[in-house]
Amino acid sequence: MCNSVQTPQARTALQRFVFAAVAALRNTTAAWQRSRRRRAALRELDALDDHILHDIGLRRSELSSLVAEMIGAAPATRRAASRSAP
Repeated sequence: MCNSVQTPQARTALQRFVFAAVAALRNTTAAWQRSRRRRAALRELDALDDHILHDIGLRRSELSSLVAEMIGAAPATRRAASRSAP
């Protein structure tokens, strides 16, 4: 008969491990979701015609940086510049 008794220290170590594993899973899931949103936004902007992009003041070469600003992966320089422009 194997009767193991967990000490409070062992129980808290197990809890810390479980909490860390759950946190890692949440972080991975959040990163995956951000990546999906970034790719979807880039795909939609890339599908626009060059004339439409020109009408809204964008060049095709700026799309990646615009999406990075939109998701918060880069400083929002475009929005800051548009606010300060007369």
